[in-house]
Amino acid sequence: MGSASQLSYISTFHGALIVEDDPAVADRMRRILGELAPGRRVVVSSSCEEARSLLASLPYDLVLVDMRLPCSDGVSLIAHIRQTYQHIETIAMSASDDHELVNAAISAGAVGYLLTEADDAELSFLLRSIERGGAPMDSRVARRILGLIAASARTSSMLAIEPIRTSEPAPLSRPAPVSLSPRELKVLRLIAQGWSNRQIAEAVYLSINTIEFHAKSIYRKLAVKSRTQAVHEATQHGLLN
Repeated sequence: MGSASQLSYISTFHGALIVEDDPAVADRMRRILGELAPGRRVVVSSSCEEARSLLASLPYDLVLVDMRLPCSDGVSLIAHIRQTYQHIETIAMSASDDHELVNAAISAGAVGYLLTEADDAELSFLLRSIERGGAPMDSRVARRILGLIAASARTSSMLAIEPIRTSEPAPLSRPAPVSLSPRELKVLRLIAQGWSNRQIAEAVYLSINTIEFHAKSIYRKLAVKSRTQAVHEATQHGLLN
């Protein structure tokens, strides 16, 4: 008999696909997923072509994609999954936090990024966050992304104070597709600062369930599936200025 969290994990995800050509890494990730949810169907593919075929033939809820596959096609596979199977959560992974790989994976639609050099306990902890709508993101990767977002926000503020004079008008932020409520904007700005849902709940004197409700509403309105994507879209729309 599994724990309550394991049962929740099973009820949320029924099938997982690991796209990894290194047998040792593939077996390790399969074992970790199996321990999180005993009885869950976990399939391993060693190539992008095989992965596409498996996706078309069997239902999956979660896909882990190695960003350093020999075919160098991990980005296009993630984009394909996001466009064709919108219900699937796709998580990228690699041995190190190469910033180009991270940026490419998140831009393509990955909702998380794991570093396989982390120990089993850390990988298991990060994957469990999916149960509550979280983004499985290695802390080193998250810190890098938040730093890039902060730098981008500072640059935007400086340009707003001293606009560069050119022959063409300066590009404007894209208008937000929908409006966020004042409460949602506050939650979004705290998310952008790296606060967890529990920290936000304690800061604004609301329950964590209420904060999770607001976070899911933000994701829906911005048409994203993770914290990282939400902050990226909010930055593009000028919602964090």
